[in-house]
Amino acid sequence: MTVSRTTRVALVLSVILFAASLRQDAFCVSGICSDWQGWSILLFGALGHTSWFANPLLGVSWIATLFARRIPALILSLAALALAGSFIFETSVITNEAGMANPITGLREGYWLWLASMVFAVIAAFFARKVPVKL
Repeated sequence: MTVSRTTRVALVLSVILFAASLRQDAFCVSGICSDWQGWSILLFGALGHTSWFANPLLGVSWIATLFARRIPALILSLAALALAGSFIFETSVITNEAGMANPITGLREGYWLWLASMVFAVIAAFFARKVPVKL
């Protein structure tokens, strides 16, 4: 048994989009857009905002999808998408060790790639099912 082709394609696209988001700026604070690339948010983001927790949910949903656990994968990927999407409505974020919040002045391509990765994880989870191996 293996996962369906649709699931594999969507899962690979999700991983590729996630990896691409790591090299892009995610958001702008106080008009400065070049300080927060995705990789730095992945390393330190748990200190600044709860939407960061979409990352571990996404990773676990990928694993559940690989094992064709459709319902857990769908729940995890939808929760990841909801957490990631919640960042759109935020007006400020903590970006320094002092814990002072700075106003968010824009969202950049890294955020949108990250969000697209979550969407493809939902699609992969939706189509996750075991298919018989053809000999």
